[in-house]
Amino acid sequence: MTRQMASANVLKHELAVMVREKSKATANTVFNTLANLSGHPGWGGAEAATLLSVDAPAGPAMAGTEFTSTSEDATCRIWDSSVVTEAVRPATFEKVTESRLKTKRKGTPAQWLLVHRYEIEPVGVGSRITYTCRLVRADALPGSLALLGIPVLRWLASREWARASRAGLRRLVAAAETKPWA
Repeated sequence: MTRQMASANVLKHELAVMVREKSKATANTVFNTLANLSGHPGWGGAEAATLLSVDAPAGPAMAGTEFTSTSEDATCRIWDSSVVTEAVRPATFEKVTESRLKTKRKGTPAQWLLVHRYEIEPVGVGSRITYTCRLVRADALPGSLALLGIPVLRWLASREWARASRAGLRRLVAAAETKPWA
């Protein structure tokens, strides 16, 4: 990753969301789908935002692989710089992402550090995927993202974050089941 965040952290502690889905695809096929970074735009990526582009080296990603991507959701445009920190076939795929985001409404910028982890377990002839996203550092929580910083409203924001993450995980499952990246 070429950038490093130097701004103050507005979080009192890291925030996390975890979602699970079952798949008819084998654990190896799910892992291959994740490790094929250049294929992610074809199914939208598994995180909460909609993936627009990926610039990644050819071939399956392994620990140390660096790549960039752009995405957006209802409130923000996002520019990411990521590194794969763990790729243990077929059980674990993890990446650390430095995100620069800008709200669509007012153009308010923020920088975040996130850890995306996929744990894949064989279940019968298929698999179960657990996706955990940890927001480790943020220099700002602009717009509706500010709800994450308000304890009494955090549950509402976390529920929406989990809903969006589950939708992304379902896109991964559908891709693994229909386009096996063997």
